[in-house]
Amino acid sequence: MYTQDMIDLQRGRWFSALPEALRDEVLRSTTRQKLKRGKHILRQGDPANGLYGLVGGEAQIIGTTLAGLDILVAVYRPGDWTGFLACVDEGPYTFSVVASQPCEVVHLPLAAVNRIFLSDAEGFRRFILPELASTRAIYSQIIESLAYTPLQRLARRLVDLTSEPHGDLVTSSFISPVTQDQIALSIMASRQWTNRLLQHLEQAEVIRISRSRIDILDRTRLTQLAVHGESGFTLAEGTPAKVTIS
Repeated sequence: MYTQDMIDLQRGRWFSALPEALRDEVLRSTTRQKLKRGKHILRQGDPANGLYGLVGGEAQIIGTTLAGLDILVAVYRPGDWTGFLACVDEGPYTFSVVASQPCEVVHLPLAAVNRIFLSDAEGFRRFILPELASTRAIYSQIIESLAYTPLQRLARRLVDLTSEPHGDLVTSSFISPVTQDQIALSIMASRQWTNRLLQHLEQAEVIRISRSRIDILDRTRLTQLAVHGESGFTLAEGTPAKVTIS
């Protein structure tokens, strides 16, 4: 009989694809933690101490630049796991994971990761699949972003932030909490220009903006814009109204 933890974790592609015996072994080896909003699940630069799986709530993936800028990289939701790369090379974590809502996570210690996954070739292959998917996505994003316009970059980020981190499975119809500064930094645009782009998408009825929240109203058009560019989309003329996500 499946526990609630098992049901929640199976929303994610990686855990649900594991053989049942392996899933059971993972859950037997984990400890459960509850975190308040704003608390770190792990910090960029900390030494590896295992894998973390989100059971409830949401968490933001934050990368901090050498200049101290915090960049919103992704949003984790129930079923998502993090820490794969650090567990493999035993280097520090490459980004921070911060609870954006009250969270419940399970922690698989590094020793258990080594025992369950890294002692044989097949286990290693299963373990590394999410990291390989991320690497492929990064390569694709580097290539595509060279030709992206700011509006297309915004559409791509909104699609990414409502999808699973290691693939294209849609996991949410909204992003919350989120600030305009976070969006602007993640698309390498000024706050003023980001304001105008967000307003344009709202006027086109692709998104709806409210305080600290963006709802996706038309994912099909947003995805088309992200993939194929802004043919058929034109920026509104005149001075844009101020948006209110922050």
